[in-house]
Amino acid sequence: MKVVAKLAVVGPLLLGGCVSVPSDAGFSDVQNTASTRLGVEEVRWNRGEEDDKRVNAAIARMLESPLTPSSAVQIALLNNRRMQAEYESLGIARAELLQAGLLENPSLSAEILIGNGAVSPSISLVQNFLNLLTLPARSTIASSAFEAVKFEVSQKVLDLAADVRSTYYKLVADQQSVDFFRQVVSATEAGAELAFRQGQAGNINRRDQALQQSLYAQAILELARAEARLASDREMLSQLLGLSGDQTAWNLPDRLPDIPSAKPSIDGLETLAIERRLDLAGARQELLTSTQALDLARQLRFLSVLGLGVKFEKDPENGKWLKGPVIELVLPIFDQGQARIASLEAQQRRSEKLVVALAVDVRAQVREAWARLVAAHDAASYYQSTILPLQEQIIAESQRLATGMLISIYDVLRSKQDQINAGREYIGALKDYWTARADLERAIAGPLPDAGASATQSSQNPGS
Repeated sequence: MKVVAKLAVVGPLLLGGCVSVPSDAGFSDVQNTASTRLGVEEVRWNRGEEDDKRVNAAIARMLESPLTPSSAVQIALLNNRRMQAEYESLGIARAELLQAGLLENPSLSAEILIGNGAVSPSISLVQNFLNLLTLPARSTIASSAFEAVKFEVSQKVLDLAADVRSTYYKLVADQQSVDFFRQVVSATEAGAELAFRQGQAGNINRRDQALQQSLYAQAILELARAEARLASDREMLSQLLGLSGDQTAWNLPDRLPDIPSAKPSIDGLETLAIERRLDLAGARQELLTSTQALDLARQLRFLSVLGLGVKFEKDPENGKWLKGPVIELVLPIFDQGQARIASLEAQQRRSEKLVVALAVDVRAQVREAWARLVAAHDAASYYQSTILPLQEQIIAESQRLATGMLISIYDVLRSKQDQINAGREYIGALKDYWTARADLERAIAGPLPDAGASATQSSQNPGS
């Protein structure tokens, strides 16, 4: 009977296979990305530490004041549970990187053969030497995969911030719309009440009376829809911020900010997006990983196991132990790695095509968001400079004519309703601008080059 022993060969080769494994699982890189691209003060990975209480206190302080886009993003990055779950991907990738730097455990076996009055024991210790030789390559592949995970998590941080900003602007617009619909209800209620009294006095026909009541009923319905939309979007923002219970009693500013005076140029934005987008960087990293894995598989196509070690066997005749080197190979007779190599080649081609496809998508996203932003900017500017001032002039002239008994009070009420509707449409244009801006900043993975332009709160109350 043979006893086979394979002993691990350690030394310079083992040291050469070591890779740097960050103790924080690369979370500092994610924090740096968030700080640089989003301007937030802190991004924290909640791992049940004592400092988590400080984070909860900071969230409570931010909720005491009306939310801003920046404070909403900060709360989401600290408190969104799905984002916290994504951070755990870093820990998983770090563990896989550590695993790639470890040798396989040696195998130990023992045998005893008995026959012809003799006992022949044997002991074997076996180590796959090929595992040691490929350690540097496997560590490099795992390190590349680890970098791809960091890009993926960082991109999800930016996506969450964009979702928060977009929902925030929709919610403020919803709140303003509700206020304006309440004004519409008030105006149409006055008209309906006046029409009712005049109808009883016989001073108005039934058609005009029914028309005023219909406008009032329609206004009530629109207000109910606006309030439902406000409640839905408020819950969506609370969900993104990870808030529940008493935490959901947060407040918002009364108004959307005015749009900046200058429109961003499309020049250079596509190139900037290609440079900045972390999902694109992650796709390139995955291509590199698949290429490295394919190269290693091709090199080891006919050699999957190379066992080296030492053998100890007891001679049954004289009772002495014999020893000597042992080598073991797996013969590539049936499996020559064809299927694995074909799979890796397909993965590499898939990664190449995904990189190209994502680059095309990124450029299209930039152009689409920019076009929406410019259209909304032009619409909001036109409302502010032309339509709203005209509505104010119409109201002033209608009141003058009504005083002179040249038009009826219904004409004044209709003018007031038109002014309120114009103000509501102006709010819609503002919402379209700020949501398009959030989408464009998502597309370029960071602030616009003209982000220094300040957005101040509107000093004009459209429809007032």
